[in-house]
Amino acid sequence: MERVSLPLASELSDLARPAELFTARTEGAALRCTACAHRCVFEGDRAGACGVRFTRGGVLYAPGGYVARRYVRNVETNTLYHVRPGAKALTFGMYGCDLRCGYCHNWKLSQALREGVEGERPVRMDARALVDEAVGAGCEVMCAAYNEPLIAAEWVREVFTEAKARGLVTAVITDGHTTPEVLAYVRPVLDVFRVDLKGARAEQYKALGGRREPVVAAIREAKRLGLWVEVVTLVVPAFADDPSDLRAIAKELVAIDPGIPWHLNAFVPRFKMTDRPRTAIAALVSAVGMGYARGLQYVYASNVARELTELSHTRCASCREIVVERFDYATVTSRVTEGACPSCRTPVPGIFTGAPRTSAT
Repeated sequence: MERVSLPLASELSDLARPAELFTARTEGAALRCTACAHRCVFEGDRAGACGVRFTRGGVLYAPGGYVARRYVRNVETNTLYHVRPGAKALTFGMYGCDLRCGYCHNWKLSQALREGVEGERPVRMDARALVDEAVGAGCEVMCAAYNEPLIAAEWVREVFTEAKARGLVTAVITDGHTTPEVLAYVRPVLDVFRVDLKGARAEQYKALGGRREPVVAAIREAKRLGLWVEVVTLVVPAFADDPSDLRAIAKELVAIDPGIPWHLNAFVPRFKMTDRPRTAIAALVSAVGMGYARGLQYVYASNVARELTELSHTRCASCREIVVERFDYATVTSRVTEGACPSCRTPVPGIFTGAPRTSAT
């Protein structure tokens, strides 16, 4: 590992490798990147919408060989509640993003190039060394997060190939603004697709720099591919907190699979959205109720664990007994036995041991 002092854009350019996710529009002419839903077309030397995939000399390059951040924490801190509750996860992130959310918690990574963030430098690292750290720390899960991981799908697949060989569960924490090509590319070494569904309307996604349709399509495709899926919606006051919108999202998820866990996260003022308050507790409680009323089996209030502890527990979809008890993004007790409720034996969907268990219907 080596921490370097070159300007960020220059260093990232030096670390980039030839990409694999692209198509040639016509022989010997422009390239179309397939790493996100923007599907940027490259003619000449330039960067794509993400800022970190670029063409040089007729070759498309993608990020790899480094991390910007890496932490060993509870897997639940990634808003993953049905994946090895109580396990440790090594979560790593890079730079760049295909969206530009004004409330991004990790904007110093995701928006580093757009915002000209100072003091950021990549840490050079190979996949084996990163996985060695995870195994050495006793992790059961390896997560790619913080920025948008799938704009570096080639690197994520390299890391996850090593992680799977060492027996780890693998997860991407993604905005879901991706493509079927990316999902097919990472599927052989990916277990979990934890996705943000940021709103119910096209204009909300336009404000964030993307489109809504690819995100919903990606959730459907991830389920079709057999990935374990959990969905997060940040309830942002005066942006993504309209009850009718939240009901629409719940209805949409039920149509895909009522066993998809839906996390309603509280907004905290940050980055470019400091002009509004935190999400009201009452609004979160109401939204959780909407989710259950529409037929979802597992709905959580997150980012307010200390205030709404009861809404962070997992309850059996049949008898309503608490099967996983949590406090502040940490599992206190897990009573799931062989993937099922210990009292009534109703299956609890997720990855508890071994392979994913699909939703009970």
